[in-house]
Amino acid sequence: MKRSNAALFMLVALATAGAPAHAALRVPQIPFASAGLQTRLNGFGESIDVLTQQQDGLVWGTTFSGNTTLTIEFDLAGNVGDAEMGIAKLNGTGNAVTGLAPVFPAVADNGWFAVASFRPGGILTVNLFNANAVVVGTMNYTGVNSALFAYYLTSGPNTFYSHDGFNGDGKAHALAYAGTGQNAGCWWQCWEDAPIPNYSGADFDDAIVFMESLNPTPVTRTTWGKVKARFR
Repeated sequence: MKRSNAALFMLVALATAGAPAHAALRVPQIPFASAGLQTRLNGFGESIDVLTQQQDGLVWGTTFSGNTTLTIEFDLAGNVGDAEMGIAKLNGTGNAVTGLAPVFPAVADNGWFAVASFRPGGILTVNLFNANAVVVGTMNYTGVNSALFAYYLTSGPNTFYSHDGFNGDGKAHALAYAGTGQNAGCWWQCWEDAPIPNYSGADFDDAIVFMESLNPTPVTRTTWGKVKARFR
């Protein structure tokens, strides 16, 4: 579903740690109708070429130990429509989704935000707030591995993942970019929320996630070539 104004999901990790592991470039780079996304990232002060600097951001993880809580704040802005966004739980090898942990339900609107905490024992606690900072609810999820997870976006009947191999059309629906300048060490994740018969019709600006932290980072062992090998 295309929208006149793309959704903007901004994810801000509040934890600090050592230098992040950087993902390798995605191979191959995805060609798409890039003008809209390029303009958006330029407007955020980025120096990113959206056609040549796509990172391998299929699955994600934190370098924190299992005894440390990782807290992430998600801020929601833009024309979100009926989109739901959250964390996809993965199995131990990262090649299957075992469940979904919604952060923003479909009813969430502009200005809503959430604070999500990965806790020891695979617990994820999400506190959801509306635009007036009034608590909407608290969700607790189990079986969430902070060292290996993905993201998902549901819009209408479609659910897509940051992990290409989980998408029913076999296409990439999330492109990751490393931040530049004042955003160095941060990440952008840019979504296409409709089935992709041909990349020339995709714009990847239906939802944009800004991840401001040294963690979480893409897990570099899941390169696209290895993903293709897993799903043969």
